[in-house]
Amino acid sequence: MRYLLFLILMSSRIFCMAGEGDLLHVRNLYYKASANRDDAEVFNTFLTASPNIHTSLLEGYRGMCYMIRANHSWNPYNKLSFFNKGKDLLDGSIQKAPQNMELRFLRFCVQTNAPGFLGYSGKIAEDKALILALYGTCEDADLKSRVRNYLMSSTHCTAADKERLK
Repeated sequence: MRYLLFLILMSSRIFCMAGEGDLLHVRNLYYKASANRDDAEVFNTFLTASPNIHTSLLEGYRGMCYMIRANHSWNPYNKLSFFNKGKDLLDGSIQKAPQNMELRFLRFCVQTNAPGFLGYSGKIAEDKALILALYGTCEDADLKSRVRNYLMSSTHCTAADKERLK
């Protein structure tokens, strides 16, 4: 019962915030959702409400939501099903907007953390190259900060790559 009340309260708060800084809010929810199952439900609820962000980004974050659900699921069949659905959505959004640094960054994050047996690591170098190429021209300070923080701690980035982020 408490859980239901929590979801109702959070959902009403989230829907009131829609329209103002939805992309920043989606990013913040995404970061929280990856660490906590209840926050993952809030993230899913917000994405279901179709926040006011570009369609390809929305599709990419919906894919990330499925992958987070896979992470929080205990059933191996559901884990794989959620992961594959999320992967398809994220890859599809990148096909629609191949020069979108944020979508490439999301995929880079997933691929550098996904277990090897999933076979989802084939675009790490391509995504990293595009992210580094677009980083200097990115005008979104929040995204730039998130990208920089992640790449600076990534074992998939060389010292030269990290130097480009300074």
